[in-house]
Amino acid sequence: MANSSDSVFEFEFDPSADRLSATEKPPQPQTNYATVYTFVIYDHDKKATAIYPRMATRETIAKMRGKVNEDSAWVVEKNALDVEGFYPGLSR
Repeated sequence: MANSSDSVFEFEFDPSADRLSATEKPPQPQTNYATVYTFVIYDHDKKATAIYPRMATRETIAKMRGKVNEDSAWVVEKNALDVEGFYPGLSR
């Protein structure tokens, strides 16, 4: 039988290890959002500007060399966008 001087079972318990400190915040669930806009592009066939029929992110609009309509901003979930950055929910 082990005597009381055996240190195999000795450990120091830190009661604060299981608690979040006052400065730590619990992890928050994250839903990724994106802002989409209507925009205008130049239609070479008509030789005039035209409103594109789908909303898109700023990055997608920049790739198409479009001009963002700032007043049309909508915040949507990122998973609602297609792979190119278009929001298919509002086709005109």
